[in-house]
Amino acid sequence: MSVHVDARSGGPVVPRSRPTRRWTALALPVAATWSLAYLGLGIAWLLGAGGNPADPAVDVVRELSLWGLWSPRVGAGILTGLAGFGVVLAWVMAFVRPGSRGPDDRSPGRSRSLATTLAARVPSGLAIGLGLTLAVVLPDYRLLATIAYTPIMLVLTMAGAAPEGVVLWYWPVVNMAVLSVAGLAWFVAAIAHHRRITGGCATCGRSRTGRDGGWTSPAAAARWGRWAVGVAVAIPVGYAATRYAWALGIPWGVTQELLDELGAAVYLGAGLATLAVAGAILTLGLVQRWGEVFPRWMVGLRGRRVPVMLAVVPAGIVSVVVASAGVMFVRFAVTGRFAAMFPGGDSDVAGWLPEMFWPLWGAALAAAAFAYWLRRRGDCAMCGSA
Repeated sequence: MSVHVDARSGGPVVPRSRPTRRWTALALPVAATWSLAYLGLGIAWLLGAGGNPADPAVDVVRELSLWGLWSPRVGAGILTGLAGFGVVLAWVMAFVRPGSRGPDDRSPGRSRSLATTLAARVPSGLAIGLGLTLAVVLPDYRLLATIAYTPIMLVLTMAGAAPEGVVLWYWPVVNMAVLSVAGLAWFVAAIAHHRRITGGCATCGRSRTGRDGGWTSPAAAARWGRWAVGVAVAIPVGYAATRYAWALGIPWGVTQELLDELGAAVYLGAGLATLAVAGAILTLGLVQRWGEVFPRWMVGLRGRRVPVMLAVVPAGIVSVVVASAGVMFVRFAVTGRFAAMFPGGDSDVAGWLPEMFWPLWGAALAAAAFAYWLRRRGDCAMCGSA
């Protein structure tokens, strides 16, 4: 890290951050707002109000999500409990501030007790658990499908060829999107809380000493990030290969009877496969030069540095919805309900096996995006760490 010296005082110049509100500071207010809003909605649903996502009258295919395992009242009660837990957790993370010590303070007299350490760490862990529950466990594959089909429907609408009566963003899907946003907010809030308690920089997360290294160093992130990208590319390409084969009339991994049953739906599968391949290509940018500097063919942008969050945020969102869809498919496979919910049977291996790897795809994509951020975060304007 380079140190600049003040010509008048002879002392080091401490970098100062711009007086702008960091986006991470918004995570806890967003999470708390969701908790309060859904606590009220949950109580209303328990009292019989409409809109309960666990009600079959509201979601005719609620069996796709975990709501299908519960009665409307139990589903509303679980969601109310999660929201109420979020209200308490948000209060703890906002106002309970256990004493902390610097990373180099090893004096026995100032060592934190086990209770204080737990008070510092447990809220972050609980927030991550709540975030994963909301964003990955509760939603189903419809959120991923809706996000994928939205640009397709926009193009068809502009061309005047959109099918009539098709509504993508209906309430059950909107509810899943809200849960996913809240889950992401809880995850970011957990990171921000951990930084604050442990004395890390609120902007970059590094220790105040600037001596962070190990697996989070740019060199290490470049190594394990390449493996993460490899996994995050191989899985969607493998999925796409099967769907392209079906669109060409090749029963790869399935019976001819299944292809006949699917009919024109194989072309919808090919469309999703194309989006998966496009996502795989963009994922390669996380370890390629063109993922850091816009290539020459991009007129008006060529030669400019790619904003870090332009790559990290979309990758993070996609990783969540892909993992959520994968968890749903795995749940159906484990419980033996896959064939009851989707075309095909156990012998149609390519109809269900690629989806079993989607949770790994989501995890690998999240890791690849994190490695990309570690490599490109650069010097911190807040703490001066490099």
